[in-house]
Amino acid sequence: MKKLLINLFFILSISTSVFCQIEEKMKDEGVVSGVIYKNGGEIEGYIKMTGMAYTNEEWFPAPWQFQSGIKFIPKDVFEKNEKIKNKFYEKYGAKDCDGYRYDTLVYESVKYADMSAVGMNMLPKKMFMRKVSEDKISLYHYFNTPPAVVSGSEGFEPYYLECANILFVYRIGKDGKLKLVNDLNIEKELSDCPMVLEKQSKGEYKIVGSKEESSGFNKLVNNSVFREEVRLQAIEDYNQNCK
Repeated sequence: MKKLLINLFFILSISTSVFCQIEEKMKDEGVVSGVIYKNGGEIEGYIKMTGMAYTNEEWFPAPWQFQSGIKFIPKDVFEKNEKIKNKFYEKYGAKDCDGYRYDTLVYESVKYADMSAVGMNMLPKKMFMRKVSEDKISLYHYFNTPPAVVSGSEGFEPYYLECANILFVYRIGKDGKLKLVNDLNIEKELSDCPMVLEKQSKGEYKIVGSKEESSGFNKLVNNSVFREEVRLQAIEDYNQNCK
């Protein structure tokens, strides 16, 4: 029994040491644990840290970076090589795989056209988009991308701040078209759910107003100023109560 306990302690000590070494190596290389989803399978490994942008001697969150491409190194390659070389990393774009997991965040390869403004973004293109919920109506996070060149003393800062704002995107069913939640036509697209239509008609999806039925003015405010929030409430109701 004593010998068994000694062996277990020895094995545990080795496992802890290896884990600590990998953790230190991840920190030195600037990677996080990750998975590539491809052809119905998973490839475990590590992904180069991304999601931060630098300007005017400050770092800013840059969530739009996750939508383009990532640098990935397979688990066995990372852990068996003492020195990691750039050639060990593989580049993955949205056309190369079905998606990926960056630490705990899941990104899906999708085709999306941003119809919110006239420009090149109106053309459908493949990109990674973070999936935040999967249901009858699934939700994603989308971010605008800042321009490559700017002028003015403020530099990129105002663009980075603006582009870090989350835009919710929805998909009805597995094969539905991805659209901005802000553009959801509740009466038309959720017409198969009378409960949602009734609550929308009465103004019960609200950000402002009392607990009772909203006044005409409050309905207008909720469906204009707080349009996205109201539609997220309707989507939640639909997922919980409708077919």
